[in-house]
Amino acid sequence: MRHWNRIGLLVPSSDTVMEPDLWRRLPPQASIHVARMYLEDTTVAGEEKMLLEELAPAARRLASINPELIIFGCTSAAALHGMDGDAAIANRVQEITGCDAITLTQASISEIKKLQVKRLFLFTPYVAELTERLANTFREAGLPVIGSEGLGLDNDLAIAAVSPEEIRDYVAAAVKRCHLHPDAVFVSCTTFRAFDAVEAIERELGIPVVTSNQAAFEFLLHHLSLEKHE
Repeated sequence: MRHWNRIGLLVPSSDTVMEPDLWRRLPPQASIHVARMYLEDTTVAGEEKMLLEELAPAARRLASINPELIIFGCTSAAALHGMDGDAAIANRVQEITGCDAITLTQASISEIKKLQVKRLFLFTPYVAELTERLANTFREAGLPVIGSEGLGLDNDLAIAAVSPEEIRDYVAAAVKRCHLHPDAVFVSCTTFRAFDAVEAIERELGIPVVTSNQAAFEFLLHHLSLEKHE
């Protein structure tokens, strides 16, 4: 009998992008199973409330399918309180479910470190406070963040409405404004359609690009020893 890989995914309730991003790329022997955490708005206060009230019950629901891996699918929420706060989220999910768990922040940091980056630029759709908290968490993890910029959006539906072509243009313009000449870009947010813009941004800038959903996808392939679906 063929082994089947069940992947648990914890996402904000208003995230409309991460699931299709992963489903379209997953090999046929893996499946995604989602539990939603209610999120009022994409702000520090909204995400802290989500973590306090929604994380535990959503994780308990996912535990009932006994997934091989659970991904906490919100980059900014995992990074709210530095690397200690990030680790606490993953540990909490593991305690509740008894399953391996990783946050999007951890997956993203792992993917970026593979590039041996010397000057990383961070682009987000977030409000300034969330962008700065993510940048600080990345710096704490040892990533050389030399600049960051955000679109100032505080609503996931507005974030998801930005097209891949618009993301390419926003990212390219922001990087070109950075006088420190970054050698890689990280584009954050699981409900931002940046995975579909990676190749276009790389062509425009000539440097590697990592996105939240791309990092999650690469991590789960490696963790579960899966091959990419062509």
